Amino acid sequence: MKRLLCLPLILTLGACQQESASSAVPDLSSQVVSAPAPPLDHLAPGELAEGSDALFGLTLPRALKVQRRFRDSAHASGPVSPEDLSNYVRQRVAVAEVEVGAARTVFPRARILAGDASKIYRLEVAPRRGGGSELSVRDVTPVPPPEGLTDAERWRRAGMNPDGTPLNPKALQ
Repeated sequence: MKRLLCLPLILTLGACQQESASSAVPDLSSQVVSAPAPPLDHLAPGELAEGSDALFGLTLPRALKVQRRFRDSAHASGPVSPEDLSNYVRQRVAVAEVEVGAARTVFPRARILAGDASKIYRLEVAPRRGGGSELSVRDVTPVPPPEGLTDAERWRRAGMNPDGTPLNPKALQ
């Protein structure tokens, strides 16, 4: 009978020992440790915020202001570094090559991702006198040849004979 009375006490003590042993070492297998995500409303160092003005579909940074706008070209400038502006443009255009020089960065045959996909532009980022940067955008899309013209008509419109000689040699003087 003593054994029967001691049995619940032994079982209780054994359960307490297992519980205290498992609580001493936490189980981390079910926890996922990750770095805190950066806030979505903050810019990285050197990153420019988008503004409301656009040139040919390219949304300009907030600090840039449009200076001149023509049918096939436009210019904007503002108090941003040329490197930051070049990085901003690079993220918003599709281009095969970029010419980076000491005086300017040129995107020679770029397509603006948010613009007309059939257009090709030349974009230049250069330092501005007095500080800041200038952005120049020019449409360099080739003009398609007129349809339905014969080779002789094309030569004549170019002012040349089919053999390459000028139609009016005196006009060249």
